[in-house]
This record gives sequence, structure tokens and C-alpha cells, in this order.
Amino acid sequence: MSAPRPVKLPAAVAERIRHHCEEQYPCEACGAIFGRGDGTESPWLVTGVAHAPNDHDDDHRRRYLVPPEFQLHAEQEARAAGLDVLGYYHSHPDHPARPSEYDRAHAWLGYLYVICAVAEGRAAAMNAFTLAEPDGAFVDVVIEGDAVAWRGPAEV
Repeated sequence: MSAPRPVKLPAAVAERIRHHCEEQYPCEACGAIFGRGDGTESPWLVTGVAHAPNDHDDDHRRRYLVPPEFQLHAEQEARAAGLDVLGYYHSHPDHPARPSEYDRAHAWLGYLYVICAVAEGRAAAMNAFTLAEPDGAFVDVVIEGDAVAWRGPAEV
């Protein structure tokens, strides 16, 4: 796979993600990312997000699961607005904004993943990733736009 195209993430949308991640601390927050683009032929352009319930039946502090009925509803909502579900975001409470092995094992090819570190209840670094190939490693996706002007605390 060639390097993925960047993601254009408006500051207002990035702030919604950060706020949701802080609200859910010390548990992992998660949600869908709406927009256009495919990350290969055209950059991802994020237009909004929808907060999802964390439906993981084990440890909400270390794992997340977006419920299938939420995914279906998000797809329907995106389609009605002429958009796509580009991917999903989630938080890493008191851990770096880097994908875990669990994240990689549950990721889908072609989707954008945004991870927001939350250190002691405050949103910190936010990074974006996509899978390089099925069952492959994550690769970094450059975040462009006015969201990068936000300089939160360093990685946890």
C-alpha cells in the first residue's frame, strides 16, 4: 500500500471527539466518523461524528465495542446526508494515542481510525491510522486542517 492520503479534520469536530473522550473517562469512548473521501484516491474529509455507546462486555477502561445496531444506524444516517462512515474514533485512557494489538485485530481495511489519549481526565494527543493491508499493521495518517493547531498535553 502506498502512503495513505491525509485526513482533513476540522477543529470543531476534533473538539467534539476530545469532549466525548473526556466525558467517558476513565472508560474508553467511541464513535463513528462521517465524511467523504477514501484515503487513497482522495483525502478523507471529516464532516462530523456520532458518539456511540461502548458495548464491550468486559473492561470498558481498556476495550471498546461499537454495537452493530449503532453501526447500521450510522451507515443509514451517513447515506441520508450524502456522506460515508469513514471509520471510528476511540480513546485510550491513561495510555498513548497509538493502536493496541486489540485495535489492530479488530480493525477493517479501508477505514480511518482516530485515537485520542486521555491523561487523568484531560484530552491529550490525537492521532489517526488506517490498516496497510488485511491483517496487516496500522500506518499513520497525517491530520491536516485547523484541528492540528490544537496543542494539548504531550502523549501520556
